[in-house]
Amino acid sequence: MPDVAGIMHIGRQALSAHQQAIAVTSGNIANVSTAGYSRKQVVYEATSPTVGFGAGVQIAQVRSVVDLFLQRQIISEQSSLGRFTLEKGALDRIELIFHGASGDGVSKAIGDFFSAVNDLSNNPAGIAERNVLLERGSSLSQTIHVAYTQLQTVLQDMNSEITARVDEINAIAGKIADLNKQIRSIENLGTGMVANDLRDDRVRLLGELSEKIEIHLLEEKGGDLTVTVGSGGRIVPLVSGEHAYALSMVADPNNSGFSKILSGDTDMTHAIANGRLRGLMELRDNLLPAYIDQLNKLAGSIVSEFNTQHQQGFDLSGEAGGDFFSPLGEPDQDAANLMAVSISDPKKIAAASSADELPGGNGNAILLAKLQDKQVSSLNATFQGFYANFTGEVGARAALSQRNLSVEEVVSQQLDTMREGISGVSLDEEMTNLISFQRAYQASAKLVVTADELLQTVIGMKQ
Repeated sequence: MPDVAGIMHIGRQALSAHQQAIAVTSGNIANVSTAGYSRKQVVYEATSPTVGFGAGVQIAQVRSVVDLFLQRQIISEQSSLGRFTLEKGALDRIELIFHGASGDGVSKAIGDFFSAVNDLSNNPAGIAERNVLLERGSSLSQTIHVAYTQLQTVLQDMNSEITARVDEINAIAGKIADLNKQIRSIENLGTGMVANDLRDDRVRLLGELSEKIEIHLLEEKGGDLTVTVGSGGRIVPLVSGEHAYALSMVADPNNSGFSKILSGDTDMTHAIANGRLRGLMELRDNLLPAYIDQLNKLAGSIVSEFNTQHQQGFDLSGEAGGDFFSPLGEPDQDAANLMAVSISDPKKIAAASSADELPGGNGNAILLAKLQDKQVSSLNATFQGFYANFTGEVGARAALSQRNLSVEEVVSQQLDTMREGISGVSLDEEMTNLISFQRAYQASAKLVVTADELLQTVIGMKQ
């Protein structure tokens, strides 16, 4: 059995173990509000016994209380959350462009323009009505032009943000590679130490990275974590051990000079499956160009149809009507940007269907007014019907993004709640542990004092 010195050694060892446990508990309490912190737990073990008797206690390890499967789910969920958050914000912005801040968008401008045409048909000789029509034509052109310019601004913003997000991805990848190196240096010392706080930092960074780009993870022996990105046969490393592989941006001549994303020589632009970056590229390369094309198609059709009919009439001077709107070389090519009224003299508006009707002829004005309700073959709809259809698609897409975002927010919140239940710090539990470790520490101290008293008694007996 242990002698008095052995009892004292057991007491000192227990003091050290319980002191460490108190320190770990103190760290948990201090980090109760720290985002991404995983509760630390002390694991005790008995020291190797001698001659069949116990030799005391020691700390086997201090471990983070985590559910690795749940942790991976949370990281993965950030990709969808990032994408739908981006899409919802961008589509709300696009909706506002099409409908106007106070309902004074393109559709209203078309209605106001044809209302002025109707007024002219009721009083074709009226200079006031002619001036109003010119003003409404200019207003319609300007409204469409402003919408076009704003869409182009959103398009450029998406491209700029892609560059910014790629820079952030590269920066985070570098930090993860550095943490891999630190974790490996600590955990490969052979002491059994686990770099818990560094691992927490790495998980937090992985969440930030996943919000920007979908990632795939593989943890190697020794603490290294490999991070890859891509899909559809194009999967490349972003982090491998202590090495980070930066994504780069180069101009793509096949996509209006916008940047494409490379990993080395591999084009990853269309291989990024999720995350904020995927949402940005979907908007930049697909949705926004489609909306701009639709707006150009609408403007080109208005110009073409109105000019064609206007040329069939006669102005107040008895001359054949010219172009009401400035003619377009290719009707749909950049039409929304170039649309403008070409007439400055109100007398040049060709309201009459023949010179014999002047000055009160309104035959052509009536035909011009009927264009508002005409099924235009190039649009397969009326002007306002076509506009309503494609802006309705924008609204439907925005509503879908809102629903997707709401679902992802609920799922993310549920996962966070589950994680908090497993890895979060409970002050009540930590206070209970603190009291327990304190009592154990006091008992160990009492054991040391008792062993010392026994030793003093033995020394006194020898004297």
